[in-house]
Amino acid sequence: MPGRIAVLTVATFAVGTDAFVINGVLPQISASLHVGVGTAGQLVSVFALAYAVLSPVLAAATGTWPRRAVLLGAFGLFVLGNALTALAPGYGFALAARVVAAAGAAAITPTASGVAAALAPPERRGSAMSLVTLGLVSSTALGVPLGTLLGSL
Repeated sequence: MPGRIAVLTVATFAVGTDAFVINGVLPQISASLHVGVGTAGQLVSVFALAYAVLSPVLAAATGTWPRRAVLLGAFGLFVLGNALTALAPGYGFALAARVVAAAGAAAITPTASGVAAALAPPERRGSAMSLVTLGLVSSTALGVPLGTLLGSL
């Protein structure tokens, strides 16, 4: 796997892990935010909803921008949203921070696929895009359990 494609794969792995890892540590999050487990679970829902709504919007809005700038900005937003979530003083702040993280994630995934296709020669485009998608898919099988384990320590 070429280096740039590997970076894109890791980025989509991080997005996928972030989307669902909260499920494994809901009791700890609910205790930290002083809300019920069901209420804390809405942190997953708000991320998924924001991601679903913003992904096509951001892909269209940034379509003419330099891909590198979009990826760097999106990853910065993603990291910022996650840092704010970790430092959230309360539930409302955490919800808003999850939307910020989702906005970054929503720009990362389609941009990473497009960049992978552009980096690969025509006969390897399908493989390059499938590797980026592998990052997202494998996050459910590997990233979420590992994140849950780390979160429970």
